Amino acid sequence: MTPRAGKGRSIAQHGELFQGQIEDTASRRRRCLLSLPCKALYSEATFLPDFTGIVTVDPVHKTKAKKVVKLTLEYLNASEVGGMITLHSTVPEAKGYGSSTADCVAAAISAADAIERSLSQKELARLVVQAELASDNIMFQHAVLFAHREGVVLEDYAQHVPKLEVVGFDTAQDEHVDTLDYPPAVYSWRQIESFRMLTGALRRAVQREDLRLLGRVATASASINECFLPKPKFKEIRRIADNEGALGLSVAHSGTVLGVLFDPKDGQLERRIEQLHGGLSRLGISNFLRFQT
Repeated sequence: MTPRAGKGRSIAQHGELFQGQIEDTASRRRRCLLSLPCKALYSEATFLPDFTGIVTVDPVHKTKAKKVVKLTLEYLNASEVGGMITLHSTVPEAKGYGSSTADCVAAAISAADAIERSLSQKELARLVVQAELASDNIMFQHAVLFAHREGVVLEDYAQHVPKLEVVGFDTAQDEHVDTLDYPPAVYSWRQIESFRMLTGALRRAVQREDLRLLGRVATASASINECFLPKPKFKEIRRIADNEGALGLSVAHSGTVLGVLFDPKDGQLERRIEQLHGGLSRLGISNFLRFQT
């Protein structure tokens, strides 16, 4: 093999449209989610291989990316290959944007590319979960219900997340949440029952591109998360969003970011968002990130 630089890239997420726990056909409870994709933020990786068998990473604190490169090379029967993985990311860390997942997806793709191989989305998912222990589902191009601690797709909706206009912001700029340090939610039986209904609604919303139903699912999921990781001024934000005709709210279930969801084809969109900005500014919220899925 002639050493060549491998390249990889991944988008980020902006919290989740849904996160919860459901029972599978074997009555086993599975934690699962559907991320809200955010193309406005990304991670890029370059892997320059050598034959040392030693992998190094820059920046040095990106240890999960280093681990996924090792796992990828072992999986592709190239464990004798080492090299330097260099990451460039625009994704803020420990906020709910999926920074480590974006790093790991980009890093794994770059490692495979360097040895002239490729990985399927499901292979990527398994490798990233091995490296992270819990992962988002941004490696999938289709909307999927993803068991994020097992690396398994529970349901593939066979379609992209419907087009949404999102106004995102950080509800607690001075706080950070490490997913692995934060204990998984312990849901009540009522919440488990709610998730069963919500996943059915989620399936219909994605497959029929029903934005209003998708917004209701996201808001219901966000409201349940208030029992475990409450967002500052959540009720006030929800009231303002409702008043401005938003579809709903999406939150990071292990993070601090929140997104207000709109229909991008709404003829009153710009007026609604301007009014939303004004209402949120009166709550002391600023630094908005606007994007489309």
